[in-house]
Amino acid sequence: MINSVKENNLYIDYKEKAIEFMETLPYRIKPYSSRNWGHPWHSLCSYQGKLKPAIAYHLINLFTNEGDTVLDPMSGVGTIPFEACLQGRIGIGNDLSEMAYIVTKAKLKRPNKEKVFKILVELENFIENLKVSYQNNELPYSGFGMNGKLPEYFHPETYSEILTARLFFLNRMPNLSTEEAFVFSCFLHVLHGNRPYALSRNSHPLTPYKPTGEFIYKNVVEHITNKVNLSLKKGNWDNFVEGQAVFGDLFDLDKKFSNIDSIITSPPFYGSIRFYVNNWMRLWLSGWEPEDFKKADQKFLEGKQEKSLDINIRFFNVCHNILKKDGKLILHLGKSDKCDMAAELSKLAKPFFYVVYKGNENVEKLEKHGVRDKGRTTEHQFLFLLKK
Repeated sequence: MINSVKENNLYIDYKEKAIEFMETLPYRIKPYSSRNWGHPWHSLCSYQGKLKPAIAYHLINLFTNEGDTVLDPMSGVGTIPFEACLQGRIGIGNDLSEMAYIVTKAKLKRPNKEKVFKILVELENFIENLKVSYQNNELPYSGFGMNGKLPEYFHPETYSEILTARLFFLNRMPNLSTEEAFVFSCFLHVLHGNRPYALSRNSHPLTPYKPTGEFIYKNVVEHITNKVNLSLKKGNWDNFVEGQAVFGDLFDLDKKFSNIDSIITSPPFYGSIRFYVNNWMRLWLSGWEPEDFKKADQKFLEGKQEKSLDINIRFFNVCHNILKKDGKLILHLGKSDKCDMAAELSKLAKPFFYVVYKGNENVEKLEKHGVRDKGRTTEHQFLFLLKK
């Protein structure tokens, strides 16, 4: 049976493309190697741990066809499904993180401009009517933070507006419209950074390092509006096809979808820095409370798989149920000194998938946005699988 599959034209073509991909690593060739390559909306909201858009571009371009449905069950801020939509595929992004869902939803359908500016007016009125000025000794979340305490990042009046704007959006969850998700994503982006666009004191746009500099009042709606206007002016949408954002557990996806053409995803790397540590402030803005951070390892695959990689047997079973006959599953993984993920996951996948090809890329010296990967990842890996 295995030999007959390996002689199948689909299998042969898939393997040849996988080999070519790993031999050329096209995303490392100009212009794709540029830090800012890709549609500007890939940067709609900063996110530590985001897959490089050029990788998503080439995986989708090489291994899927126009009109295909492409699912990412752990989509983060939607890089893979958004790139699929840009290339005329139907991109579907699922995530269990509220922040990831918000940003993915904003990207997978184009917002109506009139509705966007109506929401900004509603937000401004909401802040004006409910904003409370706090004294330093009674600031909410004064004991919460990872790199620094939350109120340390903002002028007190700005902080008050942030707290009120947070309530505005959380009151509309989980049924955010595309336009609300877009405005919320812009809010998430400007929350912290090291340039004038940011609401915070001087910090970092990806990870909110302990802030420095003066406390300067910054109007929240004004800064969100600037980001909204800038984003609406950018990007080529000629081949864009609307997709779908889903908020939920990946292990429930086979109850929601079937007959998917391809699944392309980048699961959490074994032993890497927890996603919620670097993204803690934006996760808080999306609705996380201090207690949620303490329970994250119990909830997300990232923590579960470090107890046992066997949790991925359930993952492969779900993917098998979702994919159509001869459907492809492509995983972008990380190898560390403690775990060869491609080798280990290949074993777990075998009851459900044929292992077509495995490839490695050394990334020990790579940096992203000036931040060196402080996890234990030494190589990025690609695992190409075909449904049995």
